[in-house]
Amino acid sequence: MISNKNYFLKGNTSAKIVLISDIHYYNKKELPILNKVLNEIKKINPDYICIPGDITDESKVIYEQPLIDWISKLSSISKVIISLGNHEFYIDKSNNVFGLNHKLIDKIKNIKNVYLLDNESIVLNNINFIGVTLPISYYIDEENGLDITPYIYNFKTNKNNYNVLLCHTPMNIYKEDIIKKLGVDLILCGHMHGGITPNILRPILKNTGLASPKRKPFPKNCYGHLKKLDTDIIITSGIVKLSHENEYRLFNRFFSSEIVTITIKDK
Repeated sequence: MISNKNYFLKGNTSAKIVLISDIHYYNKKELPILNKVLNEIKKINPDYICIPGDITDESKVIYEQPLIDWISKLSSISKVIISLGNHEFYIDKSNNVFGLNHKLIDKIKNIKNVYLLDNESIVLNNINFIGVTLPISYYIDEENGLDITPYIYNFKTNKNNYNVLLCHTPMNIYKEDIIKKLGVDLILCGHMHGGITPNILRPILKNTGLASPKRKPFPKNCYGHLKKLDTDIIITSGIVKLSHENEYRLFNRFFSSEIVTITIKDK
């Protein structure tokens, strides 16, 4: 199942952005749902496709080429802007070293029309896209209220541009003092997997989920649209809710994959 969410925002530009996240590609078994997502995005025909992290389920994936081919097909629709999430990292348990699969990342970067932003920014037309890479150590402690501020200010915004920040996790970023200092127009996130909340319960729980990524009950701001000061924050529930290593992954069949369309209209 695929669900489509639509949001209409005001800004100093006009554009249609598709937001998807948490693809969690592991092997070719994911291709049927990914191809359905691809076909839906073709119908939307956006100006940009934004993916704020967790393209892969593990840093070292099985059968990389189908993923590369799928991203290439996405990029034939429109420009694709990607930032990194926690699942792009690997952990070398013998040496306790955290790192990225740079060979795979380089392959993705080399796809035409794809912009993988690893603590980088790029201006496309008059939209300034910023991709934040948080260290894996942040994700380990984020649910304990770890301060996100040291990791998210290494970029410049411009009032003449519409500034879009891709940050995989929404946790701890939506506080008003942080939003004021960031000075961006739109923040795009994933990571929360919709709090594993069925659609039928969302009108009751609003943005609250049933469980966080670390299985803490009733986390806040798991999906939907938030407005803080002059900044819009949109959190997608993602393509895959439970990764291949999760013992409850069979329940994925009860959750839809989410595609978010954001239409920005010039004020």
